[in-house]
Amino acid sequence: MAQVIFNEEWVVATKLTDKTGLTKRQIKALRDGVWVEGIHFKRLSVTGGETQRGLLWYNIPLINQLIKEL
Repeated sequence: MAQVIFNEEWVVATKLTDKTGLTKRQIKALRDGVWVEGIHFKRLSVTGGETQRGLLWYNIPLINQLIKEL
C-alpha cells in the first residue's frame, strides 16, 4: 500500500482560516476576485468529477506567493 504524506500544501477552508485568520466572507470574496480556480483553489467532488458544489481546497504556498507579489 502506498504511503500518503500530507504536507498541508492543499487545505480546506477551516485550516485556511486557522492559518491566515481570514473569515468565510473574506475567503469567498478572494475566490470571486483575485484567486484563480485551479491555481489558488480547487473544487473536488466525492466522485472526482467536475462540480459547482464540491469541497473547496486551497493552495497555501500559491496564495502566499500571490500576497508577496501584490
